[in-house]
Amino acid sequence: MIRQLLHSADRFVESTGGWSILALDGILLIPLVFAVFFFPVAILGGLGAIVLVAAVVCAVMRAVHTYHHRHGVT
Repeated sequence: MIRQLLHSADRFVESTGGWSILALDGILLIPLVFAVFFFPVAILGGLGAIVLVAAVVCAVMRAVHTYHHRHGVT
């Protein structure tokens, strides 16, 4: 049964490799590039929010790690 499922999947998977997937990802990035040109303030605000959230997550992870290391909690 597994062999039949894998054989039927051959119709949906291209054998050209990963380059076609990268090309499709490049096509999908075009609207994002246009958004940067037409809405730079909104994009910078969103990017700033993402960086802020990432910094807070890193700080919390570091604090939890330090707490566990100092108090011997496993």
